[in-house]
Amino acid sequence: MDIEAYKEAVANADMAFANGKYENAVSWYDKALKEAPDDEYCLSKAGTSLVSLSKFDKAFGYFQRAVDADPNNGDNVFNMANAYFFAGDIPKAMENYTAAQLLECSDDVKARIYYQLAMMCSIKRDYQSALINYQKYEDADKTGQAALDTDLISERVNIYIQIEDFDNALKYTLKWLDLAPSELRAYIVYFNLLTATEQYEKALKVLDDAEKFAVKDENDKYAVDVSRANLYINAAGSPLDKNGDFNEKAYEMMNELILGEVGDQESKNQLVLGLGELCISMGKVDEAIELMQMLTSKTDADDDISVSSQAPDAAKVDPAEIDAMMSEDIARMDAMVSSGEVSDELGDNVPVNYDENGVPVRDYPDGIFGTDENGYQLPDFKGIDMEAAIKQDEEEERAEKAEFEAEVNYTLLTCYAFKDDYENTLKYARIVKNTPNNTYYAYFGRYSEAYAMMQLAKQGKGITMEEAERKYAEEIAFFRSEMLKMNMDSAYALLFRSRMYAEQGKYAKAEELADLMSDQDKAAVLEYIRECRKAEAGS
Repeated sequence: MDIEAYKEAVANADMAFANGKYENAVSWYDKALKEAPDDEYCLSKAGTSLVSLSKFDKAFGYFQRAVDADPNNGDNVFNMANAYFFAGDIPKAMENYTAAQLLECSDDVKARIYYQLAMMCSIKRDYQSALINYQKYEDADKTGQAALDTDLISERVNIYIQIEDFDNALKYTLKWLDLAPSELRAYIVYFNLLTATEQYEKALKVLDDAEKFAVKDENDKYAVDVSRANLYINAAGSPLDKNGDFNEKAYEMMNELILGEVGDQESKNQLVLGLGELCISMGKVDEAIELMQMLTSKTDADDDISVSSQAPDAAKVDPAEIDAMMSEDIARMDAMVSSGEVSDELGDNVPVNYDENGVPVRDYPDGIFGTDENGYQLPDFKGIDMEAAIKQDEEEERAEKAEFEAEVNYTLLTCYAFKDDYENTLKYARIVKNTPNNTYYAYFGRYSEAYAMMQLAKQGKGITMEEAERKYAEEIAFFRSEMLKMNMDSAYALLFRSRMYAEQGKYAKAEELADLMSDQDKAAVLEYIRECRKAEAGS
């Protein structure tokens, strides 16, 4: 062995590696390995260089040689596991992380195994297991650096937000801010948490601190201003809004931000949508429509739906038949409430869990892949791969775009309904009723379609009264069916069904259904019934 040649090759390799010249690094590590073929350091560094180049097959060869050189060294197995992880082979990565734990590892690697396990649990969306492994990583880290790692802290904050543990999310965000007082992202996350929990005064103070300590350029200032405008909207009418001018402040600020040069198109679009919703609350409905039309694609005109009746070819429903079902429904509901199967406020105690988009939540089984040296059970990652995770992220991105389009169409529907423009109400109702993954929007679209058809029939504009009444009967039957499923969406179905009865002058039926609702929904429906009675008396 030529010691000088070996030392020179390793020094050159390490220099190339440090400068990101991974091809050169591998070449020099190979020269060192000619002098010392079983050198674990060079084998591991060469493999890591190849991983950085995404040349995983070659990397596995070097890592395997390192493992063969010292089968009892868990650090080498850990490096192999990392290569599988970055290659997207999660089951093989898990297998090697587990194997590494059963061998002698350096203190650093022992701790980092838990970090990798936490990452994989997050990929699997097993957030509780991820939190446990993050804590085990922190406990195993003898340097104490894990507890000070702001990236790790921010990951834990994100998980707490995902599982809606806002107390711990706030706790760790404060820790994040203490360790990184100049990091704007920490301020924004803290602000959003405070706003979500209606701690508006604290949220305002956080924005002031962010502007003072973390704003470094115009983009940072833009982010803070967007957050401040959102605060004004959320806190309007609260004790913090002493002068009652928060909506006006938000209106002026959002207009300035939209017209300004700073900010990407996606954030501008969100601002326009938010401004449109604000305009509705301020009674500026025509302006809201103009804003939403800015966001509407040019193909809308091609997709325009005729105002003429397009009622589906569903089975004809006899209104008398629906009426006869009423007593049965009430009796069934009362029995379910009495038995404790559902709460007395429909929707509070339901057997199915859904996420914020109305999608059923899937619980993963607690499988066992093995145990660590302390006897902890490790989750089963069989069948989970990086490709599937990436595909799921892409699907979520598409879902976000679809959700944005749905919000725009819903806002337009709200505007036209407010203006009693029933032709456009019908057009957008038929779009909104097909909204995926948002039951409220879909139900509101169905309800609005029936309502607009009835108003157009009364005005003699392309819809016959027979068509409108048939549509009411069909939608009441639909909402009855959905209501009796007794899931999270039943409260929406109950709400729209009762409103439709009130609009038909069937006030006693509407009031009976109102008695099944939460206090807030009941009060709103009873007020609507009074409005319908008043309108009927005045006609």
